[in-house]
Amino acid sequence: MAEKTEQAGNPLDTWRQFITDSERQWNGFFKDVLGTEGFSSSMNAAVEASLTLQRLVADNLERYYTTFNIPTHNDLVALGERMKAIEDTLSRLEVALAQSNPKLAAVVRPAPRRKPARTKRPAVAAARSSNGTK
Repeated sequence: MAEKTEQAGNPLDTWRQFITDSERQWNGFFKDVLGTEGFSSSMNAAVEASLTLQRLVADNLERYYTTFNIPTHNDLVALGERMKAIEDTLSRLEVALAQSNPKLAAVVRPAPRRKPARTKRPAVAAARSSNGTK
């Protein structure tokens, strides 16, 4: 009688046992199904079909973009690489020019621009000045 009250008194043990048994059954099922040669070949065929479809869509989109003169992702990447190369070349030229002639250093790297003076006053200040009050 004491054993029955201990089992009935702890529902977590029953739940833990259920989860363990269920997990064991699922693992066995998936091992039997996924471990077969048929499943492997069907998955390979599905992946191959997916890649073929993806390649077909990419080719058609590239033709569409070319027809309507829209840049593709590869075009934008190539443009970015070219711009980076130009910026690197300009940086090297600036450094070489600054080192060869110190007087040109100010021309190569001009002082940062100052912000323009703020001439417009806030609406509250403008209203006070038009009323004659400060």
